[in-house]
Amino acid sequence: MLNGISGNFCLHISNNEEDKNTYFSQSWSSNTKNFLLVNDSKAKLYNWHKDNKVEEISLKSIQNNLDKFYNYLVAKSHRSDRDVIPVTIDIFKQFRTLTAEYHNPVQALNLLFVLLAGLEDGDINTLNRQKWGVSNIHIPQGFDAFIDRFKQSTGGITPDLNLILRHSAGALFQEAQKEVIFFDSQMDLFGTFSGGIATKNLIYSSIHYTPSYLARSIVENTLRTLDLNELQEIKILDPACGSAEFLIEVLKQLKEKNFQGTVKVQGYDSSETAINTSSFLLNYEKRTIWGDKLSFDVKQVNDSLVENWDNDYTIILMNPPFVSWEQLNDKTKREAVRLTLNDNFKGKPNQASAFFYKSIQHLANGGTLGSVIPSSLFTLDAYSKLRNEVAETVNIELLGKLGNFVFEDALTDVSIFIGHKPKTANSIPTFLWTRNEKGVVHDALRELRKMQYANEDSKNKIDFSIFKPNQFPIIEESWKPISIKEHNLIKDLKLFVTANKLSKISEIFDVQQGIRTGNNEVFKISDWEYETLPVNEKQYFRPAIDNDSVSNGFLKTSLYTWYPYNHSGLLINSEIEFSEKAPTFYNKIVIYKEVLSKRARKDESSWWHLSEHRAWQRTKKIKLISTEFGNSSSFAIDIKGNYVVERGYAWQPKQKLENNEYYFYLSLFSSPFFDKLLSIYSRRLLAAYDLGKKYTKEIPIPNVHISEVKDSIAYGKMIELGKRLSEGDSYVKAVLDDVVTVYYPQDLF
Repeated sequence: MLNGISGNFCLHISNNEEDKNTYFSQSWSSNTKNFLLVNDSKAKLYNWHKDNKVEEISLKSIQNNLDKFYNYLVAKSHRSDRDVIPVTIDIFKQFRTLTAEYHNPVQALNLLFVLLAGLEDGDINTLNRQKWGVSNIHIPQGFDAFIDRFKQSTGGITPDLNLILRHSAGALFQEAQKEVIFFDSQMDLFGTFSGGIATKNLIYSSIHYTPSYLARSIVENTLRTLDLNELQEIKILDPACGSAEFLIEVLKQLKEKNFQGTVKVQGYDSSETAINTSSFLLNYEKRTIWGDKLSFDVKQVNDSLVENWDNDYTIILMNPPFVSWEQLNDKTKREAVRLTLNDNFKGKPNQASAFFYKSIQHLANGGTLGSVIPSSLFTLDAYSKLRNEVAETVNIELLGKLGNFVFEDALTDVSIFIGHKPKTANSIPTFLWTRNEKGVVHDALRELRKMQYANEDSKNKIDFSIFKPNQFPIIEESWKPISIKEHNLIKDLKLFVTANKLSKISEIFDVQQGIRTGNNEVFKISDWEYETLPVNEKQYFRPAIDNDSVSNGFLKTSLYTWYPYNHSGLLINSEIEFSEKAPTFYNKIVIYKEVLSKRARKDESSWWHLSEHRAWQRTKKIKLISTEFGNSSSFAIDIKGNYVVERGYAWQPKQKLENNEYYFYLSLFSSPFFDKLLSIYSRRLLAAYDLGKKYTKEIPIPNVHISEVKDSIAYGKMIELGKRLSEGDSYVKAVLDDVVTVYYPQDLF
């Protein structure tokens, strides 16, 4: 029962009891601690880590305290250095020290395969290498010592190779991608090496093996879309197969579902160790379980995107490389991404988006894609055309946002996608939303499985939600999965907008982008440098608003920007005039003349101009401002209009506001509740949201031009709180929601 990182256990329902060593072998080899044997009246709990006692528990007791019992299993499932994964990785590291492979440890991995094969066949000296696919491997002297060391590490438990391969291959593959910077060649008492090698960053840095619990869930939901009784043959592709985590999992589940047809498997990967691992595992699967009903072809390639994929895959499963455009240093890989996506992208796409699009194209009619993908594909404008085409091509069955805690040692924001081809109706996908906290994804996927088995419609917990929304997409041009609570909030907000109780931000404000200097290092100076300028030169500078200038409604000045403009336009019209009117600054930056002249739409006659000075900033007037990326702490009011917005936005009213009304909106935008609205409508970048026009335009807010808003008791309170914020009293944020939320649907609070 794979329920995530912790809480896994083996379950067997039978009235026949075997020797406890059999249960220890199966639980240890599958990287669990507990084996639960259930018969008609009671259960027996075996734990190889606590092997002196077998616990007997009545079924009635378990049934009446199911959650409590499961928590008990979790408490007895803590990790140890005797678990199969650390033991297997330790012996692999010893082999790596023996072979001295700093990167791409092909020999070390092959020696591990020989050791594991020998454990099942009984003797490596009589090992049928052809059968195992390890015929070209040289066995070094002293190999028996490594076998003895491995057996000692297991504590006398008999390994089950089938289970070891299934549950350790992914972690082993991840370890094999690390580059060694130091080998400890000290021999131990066994005559083997230490496993304590020092490694540095992953050479496979944008690729992370798919955890077993996630592979299981994706495969389950992929197979749910297929009628296996109608299929005589299933053709499967994983274009970034790694250690065959998906391929082994789908074969396992097909066998559990008693699929009687034939299976063809194809896999690509750029890593030699990945292909060797996949070949070893699939060969074992074919020989021990599938026989002639399974054929496979896994191939090492430089780039899967340039390979000629077939057009008739029943299933495509993948965890593609999450490589940003900037990390694609190879021009041929960039070109492959461009050619694959055609015109279905803007800007600089992630390599994963090309794998995603190509997979959709090469599914057979009736085929399904199950994929891990970057969450950015669901929301970024760069992929809007891609999303639109995919939505017209497949029925989207499941969209899941899993967050940053799926891959170990990675900050990648992960989502999952299940889509079935062809498009047959305006189907609405199931949403799986998880709070971005460690451990939540395991619980959410377990509940998804339970919900599907029980034919339930939804699950709504504090940490996750699983449900079908009332429409898709919920937010224009976005596939973003949200919680049930957020879904209900959006639904009610739309009703308030329809009833004119709220208005969209785009109806009240024009959110305008700040200046672009074209070279901040040249044109921006510190407050200290500003104070040292002659008085007559200070008029050409204004305090700058950037991401560091705003804190909870309060403006602070730390930098000044060159801004030789007033309400009439440019104040310095020639280089000679520049040298005369601002000689100090001229002498400082004239050395950059050539560089500044090469900017877009600039030359030697205008090299001291800003790239974009934004004419609306020439006139000094009160304005509501925000940083470029931020949250409810990122708004303030420039009361006198002295500041120039640089890396930020000015929120210009479309209809004149009284000065007090600016403070009303400062309170609104500074409230914790506004963060909730941003989390729904805007796009998230690490700990901040995009505060630009595109991502805030749909947010519903109260309109001060409506009498019901002005006449409310909250109106005056918000103005008062906004003024206190602008004076630096950040403590008022704690009470803002009590006032702000008066204008919003009350049943949501």
